[in-house]
Amino acid sequence: SRSAGCQSGVLSCWHAMKFIKSLQESESVTSYGQIRKKQVRLKKNGEPYLRLVLGDSTGRIESKMWENIEEFEKEIQEGDFVQYQGVVQTYNGSKQLIVKRIRKALPEDSSNGFDMKDLIPCTDYDIDEMWQKLRSLILEQTSRPCIVTLLNNILEANEEQIKSYPAAIEIHHSYWGGLLEHVLSVLESALFFADKYPDLDKDLLIAGAILHDIGKLEELSGASSPSYTTRGYLIGHVVLGRDLLRKEVDRIPGFPPKLLMLLEHLILSHQGKLEWGSPKRPKLPEALILHYIDDLDAKMNRLSRILNEDPGESDFTAYDRYLERVLFKGDYDEPAEARAIASSSQ
Repeated sequence: SRSAGCQSGVLSCWHAMKFIKSLQESESVTSYGQIRKKQVRLKKNGEPYLRLVLGDSTGRIESKMWENIEEFEKEIQEGDFVQYQGVVQTYNGSKQLIVKRIRKALPEDSSNGFDMKDLIPCTDYDIDEMWQKLRSLILEQTSRPCIVTLLNNILEANEEQIKSYPAAIEIHHSYWGGLLEHVLSVLESALFFADKYPDLDKDLLIAGAILHDIGKLEELSGASSPSYTTRGYLIGHVVLGRDLLRKEVDRIPGFPPKLLMLLEHLILSHQGKLEWGSPKRPKLPEALILHYIDDLDAKMNRLSRILNEDPGESDFTAYDRYLERVLFKGDYDEPAEARAIASSSQ
């Protein structure tokens, strides 16, 4: 009820949901979000402050809480859905939120504008349509029955996770359904290159495209508020994916040992570089193609999100530490006057 929220004395209990993408400089805001990151840091004078990254379905915003840290720090954790109150500022060309008050979202907040669906970013594509397309491509494009059986067994056993998990926590496809979107995109690119370069083993490349990130089902803790599991931190999705592959192959009588070894290599090398988490660099044509299309799809997804979500007024985005650059987001077209002058001079 509204009265219960008011009696808490933490935040005002009635407001319209305010999305992060619409926040403006100097705006005072009370709304809902999800804590994507939480860290206690120290000011220059040695006093603690709280660094948060708050997110909703439209984006995320860097946030700071300077005062009353002890009161709030233990009550909120990464992944929590919260109601917050604060003021929007600009720092180093990007918007940030100075949080005054924050608390966990309550069941009664549903009558005050809180809906979990508003806070979880989701793929723009229809999940069931992507799933059906993935299953159809396996049947239409794969010739080895043992690989069809392997892929179908893995997909059927992990359907709900594959449909809902993100492909990563932050770097790319970091939203509900992101893993499925990424896998399907990589598969479509793999099929293109299999046609362009006929000497490639098409079945091997298809299986690698579908299974290269399958270890993320163990690396990540869930779909709505993902974090790294203990096995994710200590082992990582590359080796976890290889282990899952071996486990599933053991259930298929007569699966060719050499084919298993090649599939293992595709999974173990798909990150491309030792410093990126690959135990091996690609040593097969199919492994090299898989690495590049995986990396390209991840980078293009991040690039698209940065261009769509950057709040600044400049023609360039803020610096992105993953892409290691700023991006141009200005108009590609010349002004009408310039086009007219160019046309008249021809």
